[in-house]
Amino acid sequence: MIKPRTVEEYPPPTPAPEELIARATELVKKHPECFWFRHPEACIRHLEDIRLVVEHLREYGDRKTWFEAQELHECLSPPSKKKS
Repeated sequence: MIKPRTVEEYPPPTPAPEELIARATELVKKHPECFWFRHPEACIRHLEDIRLVVEHLREYGDRKTWFEAQELHECLSPPSKKKS
């Protein structure tokens, strides 16, 4: 039998840097049509929240919105190692 996971087994959410939070919040306000489900008092605080913002901008936005989501997503990715 498979044992269900308890809350203690999940890692805590990773806090997001302030500049990413500000950019994600700005995009949520700019494109409310992509966040029809969002509670007005909800706060973006974690990297998981920012990933959700990227996902919904891509899924429900237009082409320009997709590129804005891509810019935000690139900030989440670690810098790639340059080959010398």
